[in-house]
Amino acid sequence: MAKSIFAGTSAIRDLKYRYALPKLAALIWLACCHFKLQQADIFLHLLLPSGESKDGDRLGKQLSAALKQGITTPTGRLKLRQRNFYVSNEGSGILSYRCHTLGDAHCHQSIAMLMLGYRNASFTLIERGNQSKAESTDLGMNWLVERFVNHTAVGLSKDDSRLTSALVLAAAGEFDALRSLSRKTKSNEVESDLTNFQASLDLVRREYCRALLRWIRNIAVFDEVLICGGTGEFVHKELTEYFTQEQIPVVWNGGVKIPATLDTKNLGNRLADVWVSHLNHIEMLDANFVYSRSSPLVPQPVAKPESLPEPQPKPETQLKPESEVKKTLLDTRPNHDPWKNFLPMKEGI
Repeated sequence: MAKSIFAGTSAIRDLKYRYALPKLAALIWLACCHFKLQQADIFLHLLLPSGESKDGDRLGKQLSAALKQGITTPTGRLKLRQRNFYVSNEGSGILSYRCHTLGDAHCHQSIAMLMLGYRNASFTLIERGNQSKAESTDLGMNWLVERFVNHTAVGLSKDDSRLTSALVLAAAGEFDALRSLSRKTKSNEVESDLTNFQASLDLVRREYCRALLRWIRNIAVFDEVLICGGTGEFVHKELTEYFTQEQIPVVWNGGVKIPATLDTKNLGNRLADVWVSHLNHIEMLDANFVYSRSSPLVPQPVAKPESLPEPQPKPETQLKPESEVKKTLLDTRPNHDPWKNFLPMKEGI
């Protein structure tokens, strides 16, 4: 809506926290509407790139002041009390899940966490159970899109909303989406553009992987790498081949499996980090409040009700004459006396 009505831009170069305040306020209002809350204490957990985690402190103070003063919403002014504002690095949820899976073994190895998003890439290193490094760079999907537009040089716009989805589909072998990007009108020129798009896509994927791996090699040496994020799926094949060749085990999404009942918008593995982080935050609050939770945190699949057997049609029966029905009813009554209430006729009456 911001783009189509107000000519808004993605503001991809700006820091995430800069636009976070109105987004958080909107999410809090939606939650209050969903649960029909007029008053509530807010406990918030936010994930930010490692290079922006300190900005979370400033954001927490701004949000607390806004909620205390009251935020203007479509349903009126909403005043709430912010009890806790907790900030973690992006990827911390998946890291904690993997460390929990490994148990004590994670204290004896170096584990790298590589999160590849649209705006940037984040790298975190855990050595002997403790975080030793955390860095981020602008090597996200946006970098790929810009390189693709520059390489093709046929008048494409990096702000075209169709571009990213077309590249993702083309990476999976569906090239018709690329054909729709062409601005040509003649079929032979469209086909020429398609050939150009395919060659450029292959080139920018290789360029991206080279730049990303060069950045990682300059940071640290590690025993295992966890990779997650939508851009990671885009170059899944290239990254898997590289780390396999280097004999470094790759664990995609840290082994996290998203419950099917939770993924109602088909976001898939993009939910992995925030989902585990949410579980960790809830468990932390339960421990602080000494709260014993009766229902499971992970949504359970709803069992389908057993189907009832279909009613069988009753066999058809012939109707008896009314006189026979009455006689049968009389004869089947308990202790039936056929002469009871019988009055004989007298002559002359």
